[in-house]
Amino acid sequence: MNSFKNLLLAAAFVPAFFSCTEKKEEKVFIQPDLLDTIFSSSFEGVIPCPDCPGIESSVRIYSDSTISRTVYYQDRNELPITKVGTWKLNDSIFTATFDREKLFFKIKDYNKILRVGSDLKEVTGEFANDYVLHKRKTFKPENIEGIYWVGDTLNLYNKLQIKHLKKENYNLVFSHYNRLDSLSNCKTSFKAVLDKNLQLNSKLNDSLGDLRIVFTRKAAHVLFENVSKDSLRFKCNDTIRFVPYKGSYKKR
Repeated sequence: MNSFKNLLLAAAFVPAFFSCTEKKEEKVFIQPDLLDTIFSSSFEGVIPCPDCPGIESSVRIYSDSTISRTVYYQDRNELPITKVGTWKLNDSIFTATFDREKLFFKIKDYNKILRVGSDLKEVTGEFANDYVLHKRKTFKPENIEGIYWVGDTLNLYNKLQIKHLKKENYNLVFSHYNRLDSLSNCKTSFKAVLDKNLQLNSKLNDSLGDLRIVFTRKAAHVLFENVSKDSLRFKCNDTIRFVPYKGSYKKR
């Protein structure tokens, strides 16, 4: 009798076992043309921030297993930060490693990727759209051309004018104005080249170093790299040496 009961229990267990195995998640196959789209595009959005209006995020995933990420904390007196890391793809999830930081991005379709948590689940609810990174629209020179300002235009301020020349070449004009001392007003210009990350780069005169401009939604952020602070002077006239402002210029 006991052996008969054991057989019944065993029979009941077998279907249950197979029903569990049937519920295993199938692997996601990403079409090659979708990956080609991912690798040839930048994705951007504004991620929620606990102590600022938002974090502007731009992600570029490359076919050589590298990834770049630029973040800018809105309304903070900080420049954008760009980090380069590596990625691994598992099903539809890119696991990106930046030094010791790991981030996870899920392919949604040809036009967007999602920022997901370490549990790899999509964010749901009213904040779901805040974690969507959309494919950047086709770049046009007029997207970055124009005049950018920093300072008090009634007193002391700096101006940056960006003009497209041809192809990837641009002209930059930095101006300094002091309404209380017109003799100190000054301007200097540079030639710059647009790179694949849509940033402007210029080699400074006399091997002083490099100038780089990173763009966010409403600002141009000026950085000097490989530059000795004491050597960064640009002659405007016989009596003045001009240092372009390093920092964020807002578009007007």
